[in-house]
Amino acid sequence: MLLYFFRYDNKIVGMKNSRIRLIALDCDGTIFSRHGTLSAYSAEILKKARDEGILIAVCTGRPFYSVEREFPKEFYDYAICRNGQSIYRNDGTVIKEERALTPQEIRTLIPYLEKYNVMIGCSYEDCFHYFCSKRHHFSVWAFQTLKNMARLLLGRHLWHDDMHSDYQQIYNHTIYKICFTGVPSSLKKIADSLDPSAFSFFFVNPTWLEVQPYGIDKGTGLKTVMDLCEIDADETAAIGDGENDIPMLETAGISVAMKNAMPSVKKKAVYITEEEYTEDGAAKWIAKHLLQNDGQSAFDEVK
Repeated sequence: MLLYFFRYDNKIVGMKNSRIRLIALDCDGTIFSRHGTLSAYSAEILKKARDEGILIAVCTGRPFYSVEREFPKEFYDYAICRNGQSIYRNDGTVIKEERALTPQEIRTLIPYLEKYNVMIGCSYEDCFHYFCSKRHHFSVWAFQTLKNMARLLLGRHLWHDDMHSDYQQIYNHTIYKICFTGVPSSLKKIADSLDPSAFSFFFVNPTWLEVQPYGIDKGTGLKTVMDLCEIDADETAAIGDGENDIPMLETAGISVAMKNAMPSVKKKAVYITEEEYTEDGAAKWIAKHLLQNDGQSAFDEVK
């Protein structure tokens, strides 16, 4: 097989002689701007990519209703939601849906609320709901208030104090994943104590830990879309910033970490964007390296 080589960030990488046909994109911290929305520039680049015949797969921890609210469907083809648990076409058609957490699995996770100064979030009835123990309510509220100050400086939506302490109501709903948020040291203790043979769990950022059924991740979700579209790994690029993005980076032939990505993500990626998500770093990387220019692919042979 003919291989092409090019240098990027002092690395030599072998590439098959084929164009990228699918781009998988994380949302928060990646393709979304500092405001948690798709910027006009990023939308323009995604439209150009689709005009060139490249499929766009939104690959996010968000549920589909959240993708619909923030990501206009004319700029993507597939939505891989809840870290690979639910896969949709952009018109809302369900392609695949993995199982939710069982009541027993939820009962295994709930006690961490009493043990640590953390809060959990989960999605049901098209809304995100937060829970915290009564004994830790004030400390968690104080931590979230500090986070809100940082979000305000970034121009993002503010978190609101709607924490509940009635955990039992969780069992009345289908819960696909549980998200722990709090100080990094507490989340690290929770992650260290979780059974990796029972759950899939990932740090989206140092203050946000997501837990879902074992064997489900963004990589399995991306592979489903690749198989459906008959697209190979070397025809697929993936861009992300959190540890929940690592499985999709490992599935795609072209793996890209954001400049603002967690260190563990950068170690797994072959490329790193030159700019952060606040500067449309993902869209600029796509424009520079994946879109055609005067009929020439960005991955043409470099001699």
